Amino acid sequence: MLTLGNKLRSGQENTMSLFSRKKKLIIGGCSYTDNYAKEKGIEEFDTWGQVLADKLDMELINLGKCGYGNQAIHTSLVERILEEKNIGLVVSLWSEFQRAAFYLEEHIAPKTFKEDWVCFHPEREVLDVEWHDQFYKPPNKNPRKDSLKYKIAQVLHRPRNIGTGAIESVNLFYSFQSICENLELPYLQAQGCLPLMAKTDEVNKRNFHALSKYIIDRPHPMSKNFIGWPIIDNIGGWCMDDCLHPIHRLSDEDTHPNEDGHKLIAEMFYDEYKKIYS
Repeated sequence: MLTLGNKLRSGQENTMSLFSRKKKLIIGGCSYTDNYAKEKGIEEFDTWGQVLADKLDMELINLGKCGYGNQAIHTSLVERILEEKNIGLVVSLWSEFQRAAFYLEEHIAPKTFKEDWVCFHPEREVLDVEWHDQFYKPPNKNPRKDSLKYKIAQVLHRPRNIGTGAIESVNLFYSFQSICENLELPYLQAQGCLPLMAKTDEVNKRNFHALSKYIIDRPHPMSKNFIGWPIIDNIGGWCMDDCLHPIHRLSDEDTHPNEDGHKLIAEMFYDEYKKIYS
């Protein structure tokens, strides 16, 4: 005879069993995918990954991390899909092309970095330091100048140009596509934030023109599963950031997607999933 305690435990086990039988939605990305609101200490809301998981009735595994570069996004996704079973969908929302990503084993610098991956935009790091020095003259020393990140950024920000970022990123996109197809896994991918750092309009226009050429010249055949490909509007593509209007952003200063923005991104992925896999 089952006691009340046994019945309760049996019910809990059945609930967990049902939950574990759900297919898994595995997603990767940067701050457009991670719980950015929690990171910034503001009122939290469901990320696009959770909204999409609810729509698909899947269990969410969110690998997104604020600041992640495309190498970190790709590697974390591939390693996880090789470990997991019962995968229903894998989604990658890619980051800025010029972000540098380094994997550091724990024994190398355990007290310096909190994450296995150290990712940052070298040019942004250098420009932030220059901006500080422009407005804060000595003796107000800039502590960022002594950081390892800044020292690495000084070396990388010039050679890590648009072409380098484009070639690496498009190869990662195609690798992700090929691995998912080889494993027969349903997948989607899209560019999240703008692929290049925004500058003055003239420089920005010139940089995106150069990026467009690099993308066109790549021989990689991207499937319809890449939403918005080839991601640049002047060559017939778009990224998720292009779809976010002011009502979808946290503020004029912080243009990350707000709750409505995350719902919009989830809806776009959901619509494409239904078109391709229903």
